[in-house]
Formats: sequence, C-alpha cells, structure tokens
Amino acid sequence: MSRVLRTVLAAAILSAAAALPASAQEDPVKALQKRVQEVGRKVSAAFVFFGGGSGILISDDGWVITNHHVIAGSGRGGLEPKLEPVTEVMLQDAKPRKGEIKCTDAVGDIALVKLKPAEGEKFPFIEFADSDKLEVGQYVLAVGAPFGIGAQFDPAPDARHYPSVSLGIVSALHRNQAQYGDCIQTDAAVNPGNSGGPLVDLDGRLAGINGRILTRYGNRVNSGIGFAIPANQIKNFLPRMKEGGVNRRIYHGTVIGLDLSDQSEELPSVVVREVHRNTMAADRGFRQGDVILAVNGHKVFNRSRFAGIVSTWPAESEVNVTVRREDKTLDLKVALESYQQRAITGEVLRPPPRSRGATGATFADETPGKDGPVTVEFVSPLSPAEEGGLSAGDVVLKIDGEAVKNRKTILDRVQSRKPGESVTLRVLREGEERDVKIKLGLLGGNED
Repeated sequence: MSRVLRTVLAAAILSAAAALPASAQEDPVKALQKRVQEVGRKVSAAFVFFGGGSGILISDDGWVITNHHVIAGSGRGGLEPKLEPVTEVMLQDAKPRKGEIKCTDAVGDIALVKLKPAEGEKFPFIEFADSDKLEVGQYVLAVGAPFGIGAQFDPAPDARHYPSVSLGIVSALHRNQAQYGDCIQTDAAVNPGNSGGPLVDLDGRLAGINGRILTRYGNRVNSGIGFAIPANQIKNFLPRMKEGGVNRRIYHGTVIGLDLSDQSEELPSVVVREVHRNTMAADRGFRQGDVILAVNGHKVFNRSRFAGIVSTWPAESEVNVTVRREDKTLDLKVALESYQQRAITGEVLRPPPRSRGATGATFADETPGKDGPVTVEFVSPLSPAEEGGLSAGDVVLKIDGEAVKNRKTILDRVQSRKPGESVTLRVLREGEERDVKIKLGLLGGNED
C-alpha cells in the first residue's frame, strides 16, 4: 500500500470517528473520571478515621493498617512514646469504635489495629496490590482525611463521613527517604491527616500506606512529593505483627558484620570491603571482595539500595543474597538480625549514660578507624534528630562550628551536653550545605 493511500485511509477513519455521536466516542477523560469515582467509593467504604490520621481495613474481620506515628501519641522529645492498648476510630457510618493496637513498627512507620466485629458483621476491605509491579507514571489515588476534613467536620447529607480522594501518579520507586528504606514517591496530594491512609491503584488495591511528605520553609502542606510504605513490605511484616511481635513491637532486619563500599568501575554495584569476625555475615560465608548483586532477586546497585531491600523484611527472616566471587555467582542465605543491634563493628552499641544528651541518630565513619567523612546512617522516628530535620544520608561537616574528623568528634560533643541543650550540625545534603539544630533528648537504645 502506498504512502498516499495510507494517508487517505487514515484521514477517512478520523473523519468517520468525528462524525459519530458523542455517546459512541470514547472520552478518555470521562472514562478516567468514572474509574476514579468507582475506586473512590470502594476505598471510602473501607476507610478508617483516626484522631489526626487515617487508616484502611485490609480484611473483613477487622484488621486495620495505619502509620505508627498516628497512634504513637505525643511521645516527642526523644522519648519512646507510650502506646495505649486501645485507640478510638470511626468508620464511614460515623459510629465510634474501639480498636486494639496489636503491633507497631516504628522504623517502617506501620501500625496494626484490630476492630472487633459485631456478631455476624463483615467489614468492607481492600486487597493488596503487588507493589513490585508498580510503574513510574502509573495513576494512583491517595485517600485520607487531610486536616481532619471528613472526620471532624459535618458529615455528608446521608449522615456518613467520606475521606478525600486525590489523583496522581507514581513519581518514583525504591526511594530511600529518612527511615523509609524503600518507599514509593507520588505527586498525589498528601497532607497532614493523610498519614496512615491508603495509596491505591485504579483497581482499588492497596499499593502502599502514605506516611511522609517533603516540605520547604516550614510549611507542612502538600508540595507534590509524598512517600508511601510499599504494600509488599507491609505483607512481609504482617504475619508476625498479627502475632503481636515482641511486646507489641516489631523490628526490622539487617545483616550485621558487613563493611560495604560502592563500586562503580563497571556497573554500579556494592563490594564487601571487610567481613567482621564472629558475626552472622562471617558465619554465612561472606568474604572480602564479594560483589553483592541482589537480595531476594532485587538488584543491588549501591549501599543504600542494599540497606533498603534488607529493611523490607523483619528481624529473624532469612534472605537470599546473590554475590559474585571471582568468576562465580553464589547465593548466600542469611538470617537477619534486629535493626536495634546494628553497628559498624557488628557489636551492640551501648546507650550513653542517662545523664547525657543524645540525638536519636546513628553516625558512621566512611572509613572505620580513620579520619574522613561521617554519614548519618539512621534517624530514629520521633527523635530529636528527626524533629530537627536531620536525614539519613546527610554528611556531617561540622558540629557547633568545629570540623568533624570522625564519628567520635560528634559523640564527644553530644555526650558532653545535657538533655534539653542543643547542638548545631553543618551537613551536606544533595550538594548543598545547611545547618540542622537539634535539641538533645534522653534516649535508650542504639542512637547517638
């Protein structure tokens, strides 16, 4: 068929389509609107209003997912929040209900709550999506109660309460943001009050739980950058959370004993610089020079990605780490240890004496035992460091104007201060230097 004939036929088809009545033409905008309405109604029926936040039913017998920080209360200032055993929630029917807090994950920012159904009652719920199959550019909906709208104010004319629904896309996948080691970035409008609410695909399935937003100039409102904990990470933790964890808490896993460095001579990858003796890593056969290729089939391209993948599993889980050793590819199975015991040396970090200040963050020397860059390795949720705006991945240049030589420089200055006093860190973040002021708290655990 000649080019001229193809052009004529194409013009004829377009003209015929334009001549069809409006009802016979497919309007993609209206089709999308209809889909959003259908999904919005489905998810709203399973939505749960928390005081100051949101949640979603994931089973017909009353299991609810929300954020840890939604139910953690006012445990600010560096102290672990006191978790009450019961919280009050409200469903779409506007009837207050009691929910039992079964287990929380402070690092992953997830909490599991159980509602007790009446005899014969079945709750509406939504199913999980496979978050590993999400694609950048895919439409998603953020459903929540921003600023309490739909929960605190007058109900709808039918006397029911409805959450807000916002449409956006998946902006990026596998982000490492603060304590969220592997999260979904979205531009769907997420504001205070959306925390704990679902991020759903256009089939109405749970893609993730909205938990954080990036802001500027102190304005805690939507900036077009929101982060959600992926559904697959939640599924990894859910069985043990339903069992109650340890004292209603569950901890993330880590591989203790590996000293890693990024390698970019060929393809981006991670090399084992050193394996510490008497650690799980040594016991499971890791060797100096191993190049880490993947964890449970997920490709590893730098240290942050390795930590992010590993953190999507709870402690005591077994993961498969694929490494390249010389000209061979090996699979090493390793049981994850508690994130609470993470340390460069593979030993448990001891908390500073109770009379001394602490930031709630952990710091790591780029080259253990030598002077050089110091990186913020972890920022504990609800800690003074998080309150001050410190982020994992920040490179610390100075503390109170003094150049930072190594991790000990920071610890000496912080532990010389009392809780309530402040320190100022000059950090490098994404190529820009900025000051972070931290009012020190009094912390147990592993933080510095």
